Amino acid sequence: MDGKTEHRSLIPDFTGVGAKIVKFRIPAIILVAILIVPSFLAQSSTSFIYGLGELPEETRAGADVRQIDETFGQSTPMVLLVPNDDIAREAALAEEIEDLSYVDSVMSYATMIGTAIPSQFLEDTVTEEFLSENYSRMMIFTSIGIEGNEPFALVEQVRALSSEYYGDETHHLGESATLYDMKETVTVDNQVVNTMTIVSIAIVLMITFKSLSIPIILLVTIQAAVWINLSIPYFTDDSLVFVGYLVVSTVQLAATIDYGILLKETYKEYRKEMPAMPAMKRALDEKLFSILVSATILSSVGFILWFTSDNPTVSSIGLLLGRGALLAFVLVIFLLPALLLVGDRFIKKTTYKPNYYEEEEKTDA
Repeated sequence: MDGKTEHRSLIPDFTGVGAKIVKFRIPAIILVAILIVPSFLAQSSTSFIYGLGELPEETRAGADVRQIDETFGQSTPMVLLVPNDDIAREAALAEEIEDLSYVDSVMSYATMIGTAIPSQFLEDTVTEEFLSENYSRMMIFTSIGIEGNEPFALVEQVRALSSEYYGDETHHLGESATLYDMKETVTVDNQVVNTMTIVSIAIVLMITFKSLSIPIILLVTIQAAVWINLSIPYFTDDSLVFVGYLVVSTVQLAATIDYGILLKETYKEYRKEMPAMPAMKRALDEKLFSILVSATILSSVGFILWFTSDNPTVSSIGLLLGRGALLAFVLVIFLLPALLLVGDRFIKKTTYKPNYYEEEEKTDA
C-alpha cells in the first residue's frame, strides 16, 4: 500500500499486558476473599426506597411539596376499613390509634358523630362520608413520612391494633401501607428470584462448558462484582431505589457473564495448545481491548447519567450502573484469570474431555 495513504493504528497494542495482569493473581484472590463476605452481608442489609423517593427541590413538584410541608406541616394519611356493625368497638379502636406516636388525629363516624347517635337517624349525605354497606372508614392523619423504619413501624402498629379488635376483617390503605406491602412481598420474592437466577446460570454454564468447576468460578466472579457494587450504599449510609437495584443488578450480571465467557472461551482455545500461564497471557492480550471498550461505554453512560440528572432516582441508577460496569471489568480482568490459573488442575479433573495441553507428554516426546 502507498505510504501516503497509511496511518498509525488507532487501536493501542495490548501485547504484553496479559503478562503484567497475571502477576496480580494472588493479590486479586486475597483482596476479593477479604471483601466478598462483608460485601454480601452489607448488600443484604442495604435499605431500599420502594416509592419515588424525595422529589428534587429544583423541580416544580418538589418545590410545591416543600412549600406545603413548610406551611401546613408534613402529613401522611392512611385509611382503615373496619366492619360497621359495632360503633363502640370502632370508637375504642380509634382512641387507641390516636394515642400512637406520630398520629395527629383519627376521623371516623365514631369520632366525628359519636356513638350515641345511630346512623339510621342521619341523612345519607352525612353517613356516606364514613359508612358503606359493610364497612366504616377511618381516616388516620400522621405527621411522619411515607416510607422508612418509623412509617413502616406505624403501619405495623395500626394493623396490630385493628387485628386485636377485628381479626382479619379489616383493610388498610394508603401510600405507606402500600409501600410496606411491597417491601414485605419483594423481600421474599427477590430472594427466590436471585436463587433461581444463580441456579439457572450455573446449569447453562455447566451444560455449555461440560464442567462442574467453571460455573463455580464464573459465578464467584459475577456475584463478587454485584455484591461489592450493591454493598457500597450500605457503607455510605445511602438508600437504594428498589427499581434501580433490580435494573442495575440485572444489567451488571449480564455484562459480567458476557465478559467472563468471552475471556474463558479464548483461554480455553489457547489452553489446548499451550500451558495455562502463556494461554492466559495470550487470551488477555487478545480480548482485553474488546472487554475494555464494552465496559467503558456502559460505565460512561452510567456516570454521565449520574452527573447530569437532577432526579435522584435516575441519578442513583446511573451511579450504580457506571460503578457496576467498572467493577465487572476489573474483576473479569484480574479475578477471573487468577481463579482459572490457580484452579487449572481442578478444572481439568472436573471438566468432561477438556483436551488441555499436557506439558509433560510433550517433554517426553
